[in-house]
Amino acid sequence: MKNTLKNIKADSFSGLIFGLESLRGGMTLLNGPTGCKFYHSAVVDGALLRSVSFDPQSYPQEFYFGQSRVPCTYLDAKDYVYGVEKKLQDLLEDIRDRKPDFLAVVNSPGAALIGDDLEKIASRVPGLPLTVFLPTPLYSQAFGQGLSQGLVALLEKLQPAQLPVEKNRVNLLGFSLLQNHVMGNIACLKDLLSKAGLEVGTYFFDQGLDQIKDLRRAKLNLVLSPEDGLDLAKYLKEKYSMPYWIPPKGQPVGFDATEAFFKDLSRILPMNLDPVMEEIQRARGRAYIFLARYSSLLGLPKGAGYSLSGPASILLPLHDFLKNYLGMVPGQITCSQGSYPAFEKILMEEKLASLDRVQMVFGDGNDLAQAMAQDKRVQGLEIQGPTMGYLDVLEKTLYGPQGALYILEKVLNGLKMGDEGYGD
Repeated sequence: MKNTLKNIKADSFSGLIFGLESLRGGMTLLNGPTGCKFYHSAVVDGALLRSVSFDPQSYPQEFYFGQSRVPCTYLDAKDYVYGVEKKLQDLLEDIRDRKPDFLAVVNSPGAALIGDDLEKIASRVPGLPLTVFLPTPLYSQAFGQGLSQGLVALLEKLQPAQLPVEKNRVNLLGFSLLQNHVMGNIACLKDLLSKAGLEVGTYFFDQGLDQIKDLRRAKLNLVLSPEDGLDLAKYLKEKYSMPYWIPPKGQPVGFDATEAFFKDLSRILPMNLDPVMEEIQRARGRAYIFLARYSSLLGLPKGAGYSLSGPASILLPLHDFLKNYLGMVPGQITCSQGSYPAFEKILMEEKLASLDRVQMVFGDGNDLAQAMAQDKRVQGLEIQGPTMGYLDVLEKTLYGPQGALYILEKVLNGLKMGDEGYGD
C-alpha cells in the first residue's frame, strides 16, 4: 500500500464548510477572499442541488459572484490592514433578509490572522438567525475533523433538550458531501433498517434544525464512516452519554459487509433480520446470473486488476467485495488522510500484486481522470467527490444489496467497454 497522494484532497477547512452547507435551511458566510469561495461553492452546489438555475447571471449580487452558495466578503489587501467590518456587516444584513434558519460565520486562514471580532460585528446587525461563529477553524487537518468541528459548534448553540429515548431508534453519523451517492446511501440504509424494525432519526445531512434537535431520542449512534463521524460521536457520548457503534467490517458495501453490518448490529439492538437477509439473497441470485454468463465468455472479472483510493472505512469492504467475491486483483490501495486506523492497518497489510496496469479505478474524480489520461482503456467508479461532473438523475447507492449490484454492473461494463474489444 502506498502512503502518498497523487492529487490534492479536501482538508478540514473544506470539511467544516461542507458539513454546515449539507444541512437544510442554513447558510455559511465565508469571511475570506474569493479564491477560498469558488471551489467550495461549486462542490456544494453540484453535490446537493438546491438552486434551479445554473446561470451565473442569476446571482449577480455583491458577495455571491455568480454562485448561489457560500457568499464571501472577498477580502483584498486593504482589508488585511484595516479589517473587514463594513463588508461583513453588509453581508450579514443581506443574509438576514434572506431569512435562513441558521447562519455559520467562518474565517478563512488569512482572515483568521486579521483579528476582527466576528461576534461583536454581528451584534450590530439586529434580527440575525441562530448564528455560529468559527473564527479559528482547523486548517490542513483531516476532512472529517473539520466536518465534526462545524457540527459540534452548531450543537453547542442548539443545546438539544433531553427527550424520551426510543429503544428502536438510531442516528446515523459520518455522511458528507464528498461521499458520492450519499443521498442514495442514506435512503438505502434507512429502508433496510426499517425492514429490520429500526427507525432512523438524525443523520446530519439534508436535515433541518428540527430533526437535529431530536437527536437525543436515539438509543444508539451508528458511525458509518468513522473518518467523518467519530469525533462527533465522541462528543455526543461525552456531552449526552449517547453510546456509539462502529461497524467492525466497515460501511455496508458489498454482500458480505452488509450481512455482517446487520448481524453485528443485531447483537446490540433487537432486530428482525429475515427481511434484510432475504433481500440480500435475492440480489446474490441476480448477481450470479450475470457473473456466470460473463465469466463463461471471457473469464473476467476474475484476475482483473484494480486500484482503490479513499477513506479506509469504505475501501475495506469494497476491497473484500472486489477481491474475495469477484476474484479481482488489487494493484494499489491508498487510504486518505484521517482514515480510521484499525481499518487502515488491515489494508496496509494487504499484499498487492505487481501489475503493469489496472483495469478498474475506484476513487474520486481526480483519481479516475488521472488514470484515464495515462491509459484510455481504464474504467472505474467514483466513490468519493469531487466527481468529474456526471449528472446522477436516477438516485444510486453503494450500500446494501442494490449497491453491490450497482458496483458489479460498473465492473462488468467497465471491463467490457475498456479492455475486451470495445476500447482501442
